[in-house]
Amino acid sequence: MEDKPSRKAFGTHEIARMCNVTPPTAINWIEEGKMSSFTTGGGHRRVWDKDLIAFMRQHNMPIPAELAICAKLVFLIVDDEEQNRRLISRVIRSSYPDAGIEEAVDGFEAGHKIHTLLPTLVILDIQLPKINGVKVCEMMRGAPDLRGIKILAITGCDIEETRSRILKAGADDFLGKPFNIQELNEKIVSLLANPE
Repeated sequence: MEDKPSRKAFGTHEIARMCNVTPPTAINWIEEGKMSSFTTGGGHRRVWDKDLIAFMRQHNMPIPAELAICAKLVFLIVDDEEQNRRLISRVIRSSYPDAGIEEAVDGFEAGHKIHTLLPTLVILDIQLPKINGVKVCEMMRGAPDLRGIKILAITGCDIEETRSRILKAGADDFLGKPFNIQELNEKIVSLLANPE
């Protein structure tokens, strides 16, 4: 199991400096709910590193060196078939050996892990137990702190009809099953290269 860096919380002056804005702008972002935060016992606003990174990615801001250790790539593979998760994990590991890779087997577990991990990219099967991939996608696009996360949807069912539904729900790209390793790798590279 990989060691996870300890969490760090930042005040509004530090946030302003890293985002190259004034402290009142950082305070406004927090007050408007654009950036997740909490208040200390002394009444000071603080933002966890993962929430600051998610906000900066969402707004295409460069991640400063002091956040870089927390900003490593994190992939979440959501598929109820173990062999698919293993294949996708191998493809990611070969291209991004330092990335964090997490897995979920159904839509409910996916929703929990997405909120907890704030992954860089979710590879999301559409046909899932409990909550399907379309609902997971809609949930992500409806939550301001999750909108910046890339979604690559995959399925083997009614590929053309499903492509239209999932892209409408907010997925960034789509890949039909069965797919080959090169196709998957190309999709991942393309999504990570385009932060928009």
